[in-house]
Amino acid sequence: MPDPRKILLVDDDLDHLSICKLILTNRGYNILVLWNTDVLLEVVKDFMPDLIFMDHRMPHRDGIQSTRLLKTNESTRQIPVVYFSGVEKAEQFSKEAGADGFLPKPFNIESLLAAINKYLP
Repeated sequence: MPDPRKILLVDDDLDHLSICKLILTNRGYNILVLWNTDVLLEVVKDFMPDLIFMDHRMPHRDGIQSTRLLKTNESTRQIPVVYFSGVEKAEQFSKEAGADGFLPKPFNIESLLAAINKYLP
């Protein structure tokens, strides 16, 4: 049986992370959550997710800075990053950051799964 696809959820809202992790783990994904971007690059290089969901408002390094960090690093730039946020202009921020996609918050399970299916066919 193949290994489950790995998804990294980066968000400082612990309730949001818990809900998303529960939903996606129950669907067979290997989920890692990160609520602090201080160690983002190290965690991504170690976990090597197939997909990353990135929130905009994060302590230490916001979603734009974090996404740019990943997209300019040779070993992580190929990993799709979906910006997910409910802040005003979040979709514009996702484009500025170089994210591969955008998922507005709040979202429902179907929207989350559709975003995953788009980047993990």
